[in-house]
Amino acid sequence: MTEEPGRILIVDHSRRALLFQESILRRREAVISTALAGSEGLEKARQERPQLIMFGFDLFDMSAPEFCREIRNDDRTRSISLLLVCDRENGAHGDLCLAAGCNDVIYRPLQRNELDAKIGRLTSIPARRQLRTLTRIEISLEKNGRFLLGRSLNISATGMLIELDRVLPGEGKLRLHFYLPGEPAALQIEAEVLRAEFVGTLAKYGLRFVNAGGEERDRIEKFVRRLRSRELI
Repeated sequence: MTEEPGRILIVDHSRRALLFQESILRRREAVISTALAGSEGLEKARQERPQLIMFGFDLFDMSAPEFCREIRNDDRTRSISLLLVCDRENGAHGDLCLAAGCNDVIYRPLQRNELDAKIGRLTSIPARRQLRTLTRIEISLEKNGRFLLGRSLNISATGMLIELDRVLPGEGKLRLHFYLPGEPAALQIEAEVLRAEFVGTLAKYGLRFVNAGGEERDRIEKFVRRLRSRELI
């Protein structure tokens, strides 16, 4: 009998904040759900019974301290762990929420190691081991109407490190088009740049996939596992 995955609920009035936090939490063995208002978050908490709720201070129709008190005063949600996400200059927000029953506070910009440590302490939801493998794949990139050719240096189900002989133009997302070796169908995935490194005439970019569906991630994970199994022989 397989164990049911853990659940994490994110509540914030900002869609951008929700998407960013959800992208960070994807690497955990958890079902992630979101809510754009405190009342919606309360309803989902009662229905879904998540192990953890991450929330901002402004919850549109209520404040974070009110949200904490509602969670703690309801028998159905009292045991859920609460983690406030706020700006460091607003330290008073953390104090108000801790006094209202919040378990812990994490400050922006979110640091993955700190977030992992806090989630691990507040829940029993493990981080997913990210399989990554070295491989060179020719990639066609489209950015702001310009098309470039690059090469991957490594790849995982959530992103890749690529190498180009020129600098990427401007801001915005990339559209990647590439074939996994041995597969007849191409992958087309949007990505965003997480980091850049420039050495001589070469530019290296760490990319995170932003719209890869379950099928695309499964194909990449299977490819990575296949290569890694050969490396261990």
